[in-house]
Amino acid sequence: MSWLLPSALGVAAVAAVATIALHLIARTRPVAEPLPTARFVPERTIHARTRSVAPSDVLLLVLRVAAIAALGFAVAGPVAAAPRGRVLRIIAADRSRDVASFAEVRDSVRALRHSGAVLIAFDSVAARASGLNPMEALSRSGAPGSISAALALAEREAALLAPQADSLELVLVSPLTNEEIDFATRNIRNAWRGRIRLVPVRAAPAPRFQPLVESSAPSSDPVVAALALGGALAPRGDIRLVRVEPSRDDSVWVRAGSRVLLHWPAADSDAMWTPRPSIDAIGGVMSSSGTVVGRFPRAWSLAGTPVARWSDGEAAAVEHAAGAGCIRDVGVLIDPASDITLRAPFERFIAGLLAPCGGVGAMRPAGAGVRRILAGGGALASAATMRDRTSESSPWTSSLLALGAALLLLELAVRRSVRRRA
Repeated sequence: MSWLLPSALGVAAVAAVATIALHLIARTRPVAEPLPTARFVPERTIHARTRSVAPSDVLLLVLRVAAIAALGFAVAGPVAAAPRGRVLRIIAADRSRDVASFAEVRDSVRALRHSGAVLIAFDSVAARASGLNPMEALSRSGAPGSISAALALAEREAALLAPQADSLELVLVSPLTNEEIDFATRNIRNAWRGRIRLVPVRAAPAPRFQPLVESSAPSSDPVVAALALGGALAPRGDIRLVRVEPSRDDSVWVRAGSRVLLHWPAADSDAMWTPRPSIDAIGGVMSSSGTVVGRFPRAWSLAGTPVARWSDGEAAAVEHAAGAGCIRDVGVLIDPASDITLRAPFERFIAGLLAPCGGVGAMRPAGAGVRRILAGGGALASAATMRDRTSESSPWTSSLLALGAALLLLELAVRRSVRRRA
């Protein structure tokens, strides 16, 4: 037996002791005695007090203590203790584009599954695999993987399974690539109070692509010149560079397939974005593929998924989904008289902006240090520490509340009866 709110038992105990103490204080009238003469009696009311160590109204005392105990137990929330020694397993299996062989993932899951085990399939989102054949959920999704999403769902499932087990084991079947680990992964991992079993599988090779960019901007445009120098400019392509406000035709084009509309205004008047409270300048901008150092004015505050950042961390370019494709808003203003776009650092920087929607992930397996942090050490997670006490309820609370109310009503009836007899 365990309790959802053990402190309520202490409060109930204090209330019961106070009730008993009050019953030990009894006030009685003194016994009338005949006096030989009344002339020595002062002409005022005489009160006498006597002390008694015997409790008064024992039946009332028993009813009151029992009612306090019932209400205290109801608030404390008794729950059945988990079976001693029982271990439940949660398996988080990767189904993202980072996996090289899904047959390898399925074989690993089959070897680990047993009665009562929970299967979670994850890519950029995680979901519990259910139905007659949960293994059907382990098929390639094409989306990037997220260890954070898998761990977050595993912890929610653990809170539901905790009342049924003594310990919980989390198994992570994944290639554990750098793409799947983000800034939130470590904090979410620390919420799992026990070790995690890692089952690595082979990672898929990083996809190779040749960006082809079409644009109606003049060849003298500095960005167009950089694309032509790098061999990315073409009459037709899956990337369209727009240096003015996109037209309706541009919106229809990007939604029709897996395409990228690169909205890169040539001047601060060519975009309807949110302006910054004050325009300032910063000394560098970086994408996933490179960094450019220079003096860049910042005219807008961009909202969306960052694909490039200024040197202070603020978003310099963001991405929005648009049908089957995406729109990338780039707030990097280029001086037309500058030759910065013809240099090698700018060529590396712009390569990150020409990646497919969602970016090209780092398919390399995470290092040994990252894996040690994910695996952790020590014992398995205790079910008692994983229980969600805030949402869990006791099956006996309603019965104990009803019992407490009945005892209080009975106490009221007995107290009225005692007063009538007195």
